[in-house]
Amino acid sequence: MNQETISLPRSRAAIDRLEQAVHRLEGVMGRPRGDLFGHADLSTSAGDYADETTRVVESRLDAVIDRLKTILED
Repeated sequence: MNQETISLPRSRAAIDRLEQAVHRLEGVMGRPRGDLFGHADLSTSAGDYADETTRVVESRLDAVIDRLKTILED
């Protein structure tokens, strides 16, 4: 038996164990295998940040407009 014949079944067993570990992680994390590093979360966070930034800017602009109206009415 040569070294290649010995290592092939060991490699397959190692790959099987890795696949099982990935499936367990998927179950724990509730994410598909392609997103183990949280890319979807990052996209969601970026969208949330943009929405929050828009709300803050809108609020500040409304406050400035209200102050200008008050100044111009006097």
